[in-house]
Amino acid sequence: MDYYLTRRVEFEAAHYYRIPELSDKENYDLFGPTSNLNSHGHNYVLLVTVKGDAVASNGMLINIKDLDSIIKEHVVAEYDHKHINLQHPTFIQDSSLQPTSENIAIQVWQSLTPYLQNVDLHLVHLYEESTLSAEYYGKDQMVYLTKVYEFSASHRLHSPALTDEENKAVFGKCNNPYGHGHNYVLEVTIKGEVNPKTGMVADIDLLDRVIEKQVFSRFDHRHLNLDTTEFERVNPTSENFVRVLWEIVEPHLKPVALHRLRLQETPKSYFDYYGDK
Repeated sequence: MDYYLTRRVEFEAAHYYRIPELSDKENYDLFGPTSNLNSHGHNYVLLVTVKGDAVASNGMLINIKDLDSIIKEHVVAEYDHKHINLQHPTFIQDSSLQPTSENIAIQVWQSLTPYLQNVDLHLVHLYEESTLSAEYYGKDQMVYLTKVYEFSASHRLHSPALTDEENKAVFGKCNNPYGHGHNYVLEVTIKGEVNPKTGMVADIDLLDRVIEKQVFSRFDHRHLNLDTTEFERVNPTSENFVRVLWEIVEPHLKPVALHRLRLQETPKSYFDYYGDK
């Protein structure tokens, strides 16, 4: 029986993205301000998940002190308060390897695996910032990249298949004829192999443009029932909303593969959708 244990650590580091054979303009066109040779930095948050069976003698998957020690020695010590391009051995040895979140997550996996005994590494989840993170499960170069967006909208939960009384009974306050509102949080997770040239799964600017055009322009500061064609005859529950978002976002990301949409309506609940799979 597998159990899963996750530990959280933080480190601070600087880096830049550049391809030496490209001009300053070409690098900027490709990487934007992250190509600045003077560098920029992040407060990284790293989640390391291991899995395995509990040891019969102590009931633990692994001693947390031992896991923390491994992470501290083989990851944190190599990154914390360092310039990744100039001071991390892996990125010094291969200067063409961009220190993106995707590549760092893969490198962290490779650094930890040899030192874990009696447990398997399940997931490395690296947050470059609170709205951008990369997940790596050790499968070749396949990385899951998540970007978080927030927008505001109002709606009324009212199903045309129900009577007015039934709607009131089912939806309660959410059936208020004048509607109510939310600060929706949308997590967009894409997946793919890391591009060896850019170190990225996809161009984040492309993702931003798609969300701006297909989501924000349609729904931000709108009343879903009254201002959108998508919900003229569809009850704008979060279940229906996340499906509609998938249908309007996914075609515009191709060939980038959309893996999951997560829509948070309130801090108490969120809804995941993986398409028709």
